[in-house]
Amino acid sequence: MKNNSLILNALIGLIAVFLAYGCSGPKVSKQTQKIANLNKPIVLEKTGENDRPDWTNNPSFFEDDTGFHFTGGIMGGADYSLTLRLAKAEAMKNLLESIEIKARSEFSYALQGGNRNDSDIGRYVTDAVAWTIDNLRISGIRQRQVYYEQVFNPASQAVKYNTWIELEIPISDYTKAKVNAAERLLNKTLKEQDQEARKKAQELLDKLRTEV
Repeated sequence: MKNNSLILNALIGLIAVFLAYGCSGPKVSKQTQKIANLNKPIVLEKTGENDRPDWTNNPSFFEDDTGFHFTGGIMGGADYSLTLRLAKAEAMKNLLESIEIKARSEFSYALQGGNRNDSDIGRYVTDAVAWTIDNLRISGIRQRQVYYEQVFNPASQAVKYNTWIELEIPISDYTKAKVNAAERLLNKTLKEQDQEARKKAQELLDKLRTEV
């Protein structure tokens, strides 16, 4: 009988422990969540009234019917002006890298000939790409939109800035930049008396002029 009483008391003790754990578990979880919410960064100010726009999540380079778009973003900046400049520099880096690849591919394809290899036309392509980018730097790059957030971090008691910027190049401006580059390329082939390259440059220039 005594053994049965001990067993019964032990079972009651175990049940009490499980009940206590079961009741305290949700309380602990709620307290942990509350603490996490208290330490969650707070957006003090931002561009517009809606959530962060979709374009801030776009790839650094994308193309649509209006032209070429380039984005750059910086998070956690200590100063708004500096963060904005860094975001613009990031977008510009993405722009230059993407345009260089695109223009190089297009000029390489246009200048290929039966008796020319890659190294032979490389010097023309390099110049044409550089001229295209120079033309775009002067007049073809536009700032399309900016989004920023001023964020307060309760944990560090610091105010930080998150900034994104989108640059764009209209298709017409890109084509005009290539026309100018093709004109300079034609002059180069004439000076060097490279007849085959001159023919290709002239064909490219005529084609580009119809697209302006």
